[in-house]
Amino acid sequence: MDNQTASIPLMLKQLRLATMAQSWDMLGKKAVKEQWSPQQYLSELCHIEQSSREDKRLQRLLKDAKLPTGKSLNNFDFDAVEGVTRPQVYGLINQADWLKRGANILLFGASGLGKTHIASSIGYGLVEQGHRVKFIAALALVQQLQLAKQNLKLQDELIKLDKYSLLIVDDVGYVRKTEQETSVLFELIAHRYERHSLIITSNKSFEDWDELFDDTTMTIAAIDRLVHHATIIHYEGESYRRKAAMQNVK
Repeated sequence: MDNQTASIPLMLKQLRLATMAQSWDMLGKKAVKEQWSPQQYLSELCHIEQSSREDKRLQRLLKDAKLPTGKSLNNFDFDAVEGVTRPQVYGLINQADWLKRGANILLFGASGLGKTHIASSIGYGLVEQGHRVKFIAALALVQQLQLAKQNLKLQDELIKLDKYSLLIVDDVGYVRKTEQETSVLFELIAHRYERHSLIITSNKSFEDWDELFDDTTMTIAAIDRLVHHATIIHYEGESYRRKAAMQNVK
């Protein structure tokens, strides 16, 4: 390294171009050997930095999303269930304008049909496009919001969740019918209405949501807000888990 280039690593470090700092010398030798133009060398160096930053950003989004592992579209058996198709799910991932409208996706069906799997797959696909997604079990979310409400910070907690374009609330059907739990769930739905999207999975269809909410008026208001801009998917089929258990018995 000569005197003219000795300060390059320090300057790149100060500019927070970490990948360039690691790559410029080796790439420069390759550029000389292959007789690249200065423009080609600079372009390749910038591309390496940009790719590294995108990879790191994706890893941060995935870590923050807390999506269940192994739930991709590649390992979902669409032949085992009715009511949802591969093109439909790919469409929700690749044509994500519904996020800008604050539209929702509602997945209904018996336990074990893969509702969580599909919801997670959509989440992974959207994270790969740079959207901020958060996956959380309904019971855990309700407890989180209840605690915030007890501390008079419910609105602050709801605003914190606004940073996620999509909130995946899994297994709403297991929320217990108490005034405390259902009121914070309703406040979440009302807060995000036409602003930010929800994916909700539930083993209870809407006609059974009076088992979730203590107040009929609140039940109707929650459903109205959810379905106003929504894709609704009803699953039918045999439970994945039951089929796997039966195969293990054989």
